[in-house]
Amino acid sequence: MNNLTKWVPRLITGTAIIHLTYGLAMPSGFKSLRGIVGDRFVNTVDGHPERESWFWFMWSGVALLALGEHVRWTVRETGRIPVRLGGWLLVLAVPLTVAIPASGGWLVAAVGGLALRAARSADSRPDSVAAPGRPAVHG
Repeated sequence: MNNLTKWVPRLITGTAIIHLTYGLAMPSGFKSLRGIVGDRFVNTVDGHPERESWFWFMWSGVALLALGEHVRWTVRETGRIPVRLGGWLLVLAVPLTVAIPASGGWLVAAVGGLALRAARSADSRPDSVAAPGRPAVHG
């Protein structure tokens, strides 16, 4: 397993943490959270565009966090990054970056490119075989 393979899950998790921290730190985010909590959570987002935007922003951060954990587990179990991971990250990042150039889409695209590179490196060839809990053995 190469260092890049170890770093991709960390970078995904780091991106998620940045996303969630930014969502909580921005003034409209705190205002949205305060409004949702103040209205007691239930049915407090629909019909409030600012809250809706913030809610989905935060949930996409949670989804990135879950993805980072899943990729970490995959690397630990197989010693590899799936090639599809990089492709899917680029599928998410490219339209986001085109629609909103001043967004975190660039960061997701960079992690997607690194994931593709890690997946295609000599240390994570598709012909590698891994037993659960052990790094891939090349044959």
